[in-house]
Amino acid sequence: MEKGDSRKFFIYIVIVLIFVEILDTYSTLMLTVVPSKIIEEFLSSGPQNVADSIFQIAVAFGTIGTYLVFFNQYMADKIGRKTLLVITVFGMGLASLLISISTNIILYALFLFFLYIFFGSDIWVIYINEETEPGRRAFWTNFILVGGVIGALLVPTFRSIFITETSSNWRGMTYFAILLAIPLGIIILFTFKETSKYAEIQATESLSIDQNTVLKEKMRSIFNSSHKKEFISILVISFMVGLNYLFVNIGESFLANGSNLTDTEINIVVYAISFSVVLGYLITGYVADKFGRRVLLYLYSILMPISIFIVIIGTSVESGALFIISLGASLANICYWGLGVLVRIVTLEITPTNARGTGTGLKSLLGAFGVTSGLLISSLITILFNLGLSFIIFSLLLLVNVPLTHYFLKETKDTDLGLI
Repeated sequence: MEKGDSRKFFIYIVIVLIFVEILDTYSTLMLTVVPSKIIEEFLSSGPQNVADSIFQIAVAFGTIGTYLVFFNQYMADKIGRKTLLVITVFGMGLASLLISISTNIILYALFLFFLYIFFGSDIWVIYINEETEPGRRAFWTNFILVGGVIGALLVPTFRSIFITETSSNWRGMTYFAILLAIPLGIIILFTFKETSKYAEIQATESLSIDQNTVLKEKMRSIFNSSHKKEFISILVISFMVGLNYLFVNIGESFLANGSNLTDTEINIVVYAISFSVVLGYLITGYVADKFGRRVLLYLYSILMPISIFIVIIGTSVESGALFIISLGASLANICYWGLGVLVRIVTLEITPTNARGTGTGLKSLLGAFGVTSGLLISSLITILFNLGLSFIIFSLLLLVNVPLTHYFLKETKDTDLGLI
């Protein structure tokens, strides 16, 4: 392929992956802005704290689906990035359809399990990073993320349509994901090629089963590499970040039941969060490539607990509550999603090419343990105390990231992926 054609195809890949990220982002967030409505339909017969606790357990069951992300990303090393990308896109659409027809909390949790399998895979991150030159990976990753934030902006838009002061249809939140996934999956299936770096690895590997195609050997190559301590540190950081998914997932219910905000005002908060996340992605991409990954790991880990305290304060005041809550929730989401981006990128930059999918899967697995653990622990805290205390405890645990980054993580922004 000539250079000009190659450049055009790369731009085409970026455009399609933006739509993948729109779907991924929307699928990730669409149910996080309506937990109060789901609880109201399925769990309204008991006290609010009990309903919140049961809902957290149901979501915790759903998050077990993310444990299979490790298998998905191992399969990305075995059968290719393109194939897994197609599967995850179709999977998000099917799972959204099933959620839309759920009739009780048990079915909801079961279908949520299937959704979590697919939207946490992040195969597109591997795809774009393996097609991008060193020094531009954070830029293109965040460029796609910023484009994909259209999905985040659509979340409050559809919430304001389906959730109003006079009507509530939380199932309507799934319709967009269903309608986008089908044509997008077909486009990728028939127009995408395998990544160049994966093709190079396949060309040099034996077709028979050997050390590079066996899972335990891929694990060994990761933990025997010179980046072993860095990788273990990233796994711990990923777990800590996962704990704080609680605020993203259950925060709307906390605001709906723990503050004086109306549904219309909550829609405004969700809009504020969406726009701030766009700004956060832009800042993350620029600063990460310009000054490195470590400085942002420090900043976001320290700012997250401050943001949570701002939200808690906002729920306890009468004057200016909307502004204070919007500010705190926006900053908290910038920190959470920014940390997620940094962990993704650093993971890719410290794992060998032939085990990159496996390494990314391990990172996702530890993050998933964090998410599930956070929900289960918080369900108990909510029964005994309140949901806000869970937010505070988990955000403070992010401060552990500061010494981990300082002592164990080297700067990776100039890493050549082909040389790892």
